[in-house]
Amino acid sequence: MFSPFSKSFFTTLAIALLLSSSAVIGSFMAAISAYAFPGLFPSQSSSPYTEQIAEYDKEKNCAMDQHTPTTYMTYLTHFSCGHVTVLNNGTTLRRFTLVIDDYHGTGKNIPITKEGLQFPAWTFNGSVPGPTLRVTEGDHVIVDVINSKDSNLTHSWHVHSIHSGSVDGVMGTSGMIFPGQDFKYTFVARPYGIYPYHCHMEPVETHINRGLYGMMIIDPAFKERRTPATEFVMLMNGYSYDDLNNTIGGGGWVAGQGPPTPQQMANPVERAHVMSESEPGNQVYSVNGMAFGYTDRDEIHLKVGQPVRIYLVNMLEFDPLNNFHLHGDMFYYIPIGTNEKPTMYTDIVQMMQGDRGILQFTYHNPGEFMFHAHKNEFTRLGWMGFFNVTKS
Repeated sequence: MFSPFSKSFFTTLAIALLLSSSAVIGSFMAAISAYAFPGLFPSQSSSPYTEQIAEYDKEKNCAMDQHTPTTYMTYLTHFSCGHVTVLNNGTTLRRFTLVIDDYHGTGKNIPITKEGLQFPAWTFNGSVPGPTLRVTEGDHVIVDVINSKDSNLTHSWHVHSIHSGSVDGVMGTSGMIFPGQDFKYTFVARPYGIYPYHCHMEPVETHINRGLYGMMIIDPAFKERRTPATEFVMLMNGYSYDDLNNTIGGGGWVAGQGPPTPQQMANPVERAHVMSESEPGNQVYSVNGMAFGYTDRDEIHLKVGQPVRIYLVNMLEFDPLNNFHLHGDMFYYIPIGTNEKPTMYTDIVQMMQGDRGILQFTYHNPGEFMFHAHKNEFTRLGWMGFFNVTKS
């Protein structure tokens, strides 16, 4: 979407950002170095370059509606490409807004099985996972993250990629957001690839388990764009009910804030307590938030010979590894998506939390083919779907 923002709007925005906090100034100035001349921002104009950006965004299947919360069905192909302004100096500026809400700390019940099992989630823009942000390498990006006034807890937005330490989104001045406040994360998108994002406030495992995560895709430049394919987003996740009371001072299982002290290990009672502690487990596993989502009437329909590209991310908490297994065919795998050359031709890939990659394949035969985690417990508890492949 191309927003007809005026020069005065960007001047006002820039002044507000520069006055907002010393932590933002350094990163924002680094991100807008191309705009450093009288008037601060050049005016917007139409040009063949602008038309090229619009054409590329259309090829990427950028969503026209970037605000309505997604479901597991719409999330599969929903790409939020931001509000775009192309400036006279050729800079592409993309602006996103993400709203974090923990719903007074108790969460919002969302369905995680088709039978109606509910989970009290914390959300980015009302859904789990959060929106898939999509930009192009070299774009200047502003992500305005708002912590809802209805939140009880401090939150943040941490994205994997290259950016300034002043917008890293960890504890401290680099992006802690108190309820009712916001923080503008600014950076130049690089390098191209797939990058998870998540809240990085302590205890991080709880903020992730509750649903505060998503992915960002940085595409190659227009001239180096990938070959056309049907593209899907798949984010592997899980849900732990054991962890619901894990807030600092909230009782229940509380994440350890470091290794035990010598004094704790010397005290028989405290040593026994330390030795008996164990992390929660997951009761439900899924891809894109819904257990057994792509089954029965919701199978994903493909055609024989149809090129398919899957952007795959693992954000599963409380299990060290997850994996994706494709039935009936093989895929080319590009780890992280930062290269165009696949590293393997396989039917299964294993990932730790935060790992990601691109799967590219075409089916050679018609049929109903399962895709799932090749760990039977995960499959049995929800991480499984089907491709329904037809000849035409």
